Amino acid sequence: MREVVMIYLCGVILLLAVSTMIEEREGVGLDHILIAGFGWPILTPILALRAWSNR
Repeated sequence: MREVVMIYLCGVILLLAVSTMIEEREGVGLDHILIAGFGWPILTPILALRAWSNR
């Protein structure tokens, strides 16, 4: 379980590090970045299950 948490935290840190390179004129706000950072572990299995069931 610790490995999963570490992978999750590394993903969030990587996303936040990459988000510092996004310029303000592109219209990506902090709320979008936080939703992407903390929502991907929940949304990825849901999308994978939907893709699997549509096969």
